[in-house]
Amino acid sequence: MKCRLRGLAGRRAPVAAVCAMAAGLAAAQAGSVDADALKARFAHEVAFRAAAIHVAWGAEALCDHVTEIEPFVLWSVHAARRSLSAAELEQLRLATGMDGRWRVVWLDEAAPDGLNLGDVVTAVNDRPLPGGNTRFDPTAVFSGNSPLANDDQGFWDVLLKAREQAAEGVAMHITLADGRRLAVDTQTGCAGSVTASAFDSRPDEFWRLGNQRARIPANAMLEANSRDEFLWLAAFGTYFQASRAAIGGVRQNESLGTAFTIGKVLALALPGGNLLLSSVEVLTQRTLEVDRVVGGAGLFANEVVAALGGDPAAGLRLNQRLGARGLKVDALLMSDFRRSSSAEHVRQLTLLRAAQAAAEAVADKAEDEGAARPNLEVRALPVR
Repeated sequence: MKCRLRGLAGRRAPVAAVCAMAAGLAAAQAGSVDADALKARFAHEVAFRAAAIHVAWGAEALCDHVTEIEPFVLWSVHAARRSLSAAELEQLRLATGMDGRWRVVWLDEAAPDGLNLGDVVTAVNDRPLPGGNTRFDPTAVFSGNSPLANDDQGFWDVLLKAREQAAEGVAMHITLADGRRLAVDTQTGCAGSVTASAFDSRPDEFWRLGNQRARIPANAMLEANSRDEFLWLAAFGTYFQASRAAIGGVRQNESLGTAFTIGKVLALALPGGNLLLSSVEVLTQRTLEVDRVVGGAGLFANEVVAALGGDPAAGLRLNQRLGARGLKVDALLMSDFRRSSSAEHVRQLTLLRAAQAAAEAVADKAEDEGAARPNLEVRALPVR
């Protein structure tokens, strides 16, 4: 299997590690096309979940509600149980090395020393994670009238309680199958969940529940092939937890005007970014209008990707491929108007980033010149 995915900037190349894990843990995968396809789906899902964590951390300043988020992702075959047959489930076990236990499938650099990919986590804050016949299915979360399936409540009860305690100052810790107990450094991020399942039975649907949950269509997540495209998809869903205006728009299903002015996210995320807005606004007075709240989510995603050091045009490129391939991705597929608005927004963000780089260059030069000048101390002449 070729993994074209890249790790997140400044992190421990998580996607590459996931791909290595999928290959290294496989027990009987040689020559199976089905196994390769399952491994690829698994790698995409884990990469998306990692991107969602980084977006939640990066956009924390924009969110109305925040929580503490752990620097790792746990996964079990129960996450795919309802959408795969027994034979396919067994093939998934063989192809990825995953089983019914909750294993670490992604680690941020802030994860505890000694925690490795493939480790089995049995408890969080001394509360056992559900196992055995427990069926944790993120896709089932979005079916019917209830946002939670009855048989996955135990998993979330454990994890959300640990996050709540971390926000109250009680350090999170995890227990591994080998008996080790590790302290976890959490980081504040946007509350709510942005998910996508590579084994979704409804891969074309975008789903949201106010500011609590958003599900990205599996078709879009599986088409993404770069770090920035995963970030863009995760940020698209995070938008619905990011501002009162967005949340109100979701609840009332009303049309919005300009959802985010040029550079709002960058102004909060980049040092000195707010000082550059006026210089960029001189170049154009045009504001961007969007046809619905999902248009605002696209602009928000452009800015989050840029703020995290990526290419704000990633979403446009992904959308072009989705359209060219005729993939159904519900609200994510841009209309001509949204596409042109997003293209203009990307152009403005590119100008803003150029202004940012220029300002940093000037500041660095001034600092260097100041350091090079001799420190001349002026003293008064003695009075005789």
